[in-house]
Amino acid sequence: MNQHDIHEIISQISQSLDCPECTARILPNNIEITDIVGSDCMFDVVCDRCKTEMTLSAHIEKTVAEEAMVHNQSSQIVHDSIVDEGVTAEEVEMIKEELANFNGSFIETFCR
Repeated sequence: MNQHDIHEIISQISQSLDCPECTARILPNNIEITDIVGSDCMFDVVCDRCKTEMTLSAHIEKTVAEEAMVHNQSSQIVHDSIVDEGVTAEEVEMIKEELANFNGSFIETFCR
């Protein structure tokens, strides 16, 4: 399961699922991934209006052709982001310093 699959599942949930309690539309920002195992994915969903909580599961099955298409798209994305310039010695030293001062939180480290 890749990022595209997850986005598609969340879009489908948001477009097709209403809250069973108050019939409000489920918003994508109220859908949280809780677990991914192979082709199976679990989501926690909260209704924005009445705060009803739900747990949903999804299973993705792809044909060989679909897998190849997704792989080709992913490869193209990687190739499109190649940078012609190399990493400078200054950038390497900055990373070394960041890692030396790393306190266990990537969020704090990279948000500075």
